[in-house]
Amino acid sequence: MFADLDETIRQMLIRDVPLDPSEIEISFDTPDREWSGRLTRPAVNCFLYDVRENVKLRVNSWEVRYENNVATKKKGPIRIDATYQVSAWARVPEDEHRLLWRVLATLVRHPILPEDLLRGALKEQPFPIAASVAQPDQMPANYADLWQALDNRIRPVLTYVVTLALRPDVVEVTPLVLKAPTIRVNGVDPRSTADALRVRGRVRDRQDPAKSIAGAMVLIRETGERVTTDDEGRFDFAQAPRGPITLVVRAEGRAEVAVSTSVPAPSYDLEV
Repeated sequence: MFADLDETIRQMLIRDVPLDPSEIEISFDTPDREWSGRLTRPAVNCFLYDVRENVKLRVNSWEVRYENNVATKKKGPIRIDATYQVSAWARVPEDEHRLLWRVLATLVRHPILPEDLLRGALKEQPFPIAASVAQPDQMPANYADLWQALDNRIRPVLTYVVTLALRPDVVEVTPLVLKAPTIRVNGVDPRSTADALRVRGRVRDRQDPAKSIAGAMVLIRETGERVTTDDEGRFDFAQAPRGPITLVVRAEGRAEVAVSTSVPAPSYDLEV
């Protein structure tokens, strides 16, 4: 659920700020000193800082349903607040403040997450997904403690709270490993269409192109499909959608790289 929420927030920022992911990174990593030291471009960081029950929305009564002359009762959903600390990162304060203001304006415009941007399990929520930003009663008690724990310099943040519904009677059976979500465009899964093509490439070190990067994650942003490079830095997507795509590479100790290309193309080799 939280991964689906992350992707929904990402798509909202891309569309409505608007942010170009090839120019401004959107990250959900912990904004510690190691992360910020790898930045090579401006960034918006959405750090999931706190998860707790919204007791104001707690319902103690039971839901009773009648079907085929049989009455069943069960507890209603538990309302959970997911709290993000949203910060902007750039080389100069003016750019950071401009970026943070644009993000704030976007979050304020959506007290309910847009239905057309909901991803995965968020589409099955029993209530509209409410969100609030920069509310006094939701701020951390001490900003200095937060940034000290992250071993980073203090900076302004937006406290962004999204309220989700958790049904105690629903058991999740989806895989826990990182697996690409199923994304459908006009009712069609782009990874299963007959028009898809195989995409292969290699991830190399930008400073030393002869050196391959093993264990890097390569993601097709448009479909969510992701693979890991082998010992020779090679990656292979069995089915990639035709047309423009964005390949995102994440390798340990290196800045994330996003490259726009198209399918088919002469080469899909990438450098980080």
